[in-house]
Amino acid sequence: MNEQEIGRIRALAGEFIRDRRTEGYADQAEEHITWSVDYFVEFLKTRDEERLESITADAMHKYQMHLYNQLGRRGEPLGLASQAKALMGVRVFFRWLVRRGYMLADPSSGICLPRQKKPLPKGIMTLREIGRVLTAPDVDTPLGLRDRAMLELMYSSGLRNQEVRNLAISDVNTAEGEVRVKNGKGGVDRVVPLGGIAGRYLDLYVREARAKILGWKEDPGTLFVGRFGGRMNGSTVNRWIVQRFAERAGVKTPVTAHGVRHTCATHLLKGHASLRHIQRLLGHRSLESTQVYLRVEVSDLKKELKRCHPRERAHVIEAQGGPQ
Repeated sequence: MNEQEIGRIRALAGEFIRDRRTEGYADQAEEHITWSVDYFVEFLKTRDEERLESITADAMHKYQMHLYNQLGRRGEPLGLASQAKALMGVRVFFRWLVRRGYMLADPSSGICLPRQKKPLPKGIMTLREIGRVLTAPDVDTPLGLRDRAMLELMYSSGLRNQEVRNLAISDVNTAEGEVRVKNGKGGVDRVVPLGGIAGRYLDLYVREARAKILGWKEDPGTLFVGRFGGRMNGSTVNRWIVQRFAERAGVKTPVTAHGVRHTCATHLLKGHASLRHIQRLLGHRSLESTQVYLRVEVSDLKKELKRCHPRERAHVIEAQGGPQ
């Protein structure tokens, strides 16, 4: 495909993204579409199609095979999740092209997305481990008080890394025990409960530490600020807050901010919270996303197995010196 037609496709993609903004889609969705279309355009540069309208279902099948054989940045095959992400973005783009009248038919309509494995959540800590992590920061220092408040908030309310970093001071109401999450995953807002201990540390942080960290620098408008007064980034939260204090607390498994979120959900489930309530807390669109925690929390199942399974009952009898 020639450069002129490639340029037209990029222009249409830009128009598509502007339409998505007016429809209220989140910034993450825009990044996804941009990445997907760019990936597809690189493939089209090697093809003989003269125009966008001449792309066929066969070409889309070849694109899917191209993704399957593509190598990622580390020289490994492109993962199923990345393949699906690339295909979904292009498929949404083609649907928009048809809806706006730029194409008569959608060549991507026959694409079957690759089936993805659903791994268990990683980085889930025990109650003792998360307790040690929460108490690891030195709250006698401004940065330590900030880190303690952030960790308490993530464990209390199950917020994502980006959601925590995007919070404004006005989004947190410690008196009512509520946190307003704006523009969460999928562009969805939600209100989640805030625990009393987390609320107290947030009040302490705002009252005693935030201004000291900010100093004379311009206020970025976020609740949590970096050591140099600016907005915090995701790697800082993961590496220099969550992972650093997890290592200090002696947690052996690798932990990220998402691991703290998983820990919150798992402990709620273990405490017999309903899946529906956990779904609302985490901001999952479907209950299927929340049900993964059922595969993690097996303590009640273990108790039932020991109580009811004949071999387990026989094991107890043997341990008590009963008949062999």
